[in-house]
Amino acid sequence: MDDKLIVELCLGSSCFARGNAQTLGALESFITEGGYTDQVELVGHLCLGSCAKGPNIRIGEVTYHGLDTQSVLDLVRQALVDQEGS
Repeated sequence: MDDKLIVELCLGSSCFARGNAQTLGALESFITEGGYTDQVELVGHLCLGSCAKGPNIRIGEVTYHGLDTQSVLDLVRQALVDQEGS
């Protein structure tokens, strides 16, 4: 796989308090323990511009709002499967 999946997580105070603090830890564990460090790049941002809809995360080119940690992990897993197949 040549291109990494870019996962951008809002770390602004609103999103962080609404669940991205837990999501950050879960994503770091998922990437490290799953052996995905060569396939996924996790990027933190201070704001993704939709504070009222948070917590916000961007996976590839798609921005998601209001997701819980498990939903984010499921989307990242699916994005990896999709990327593997392309």
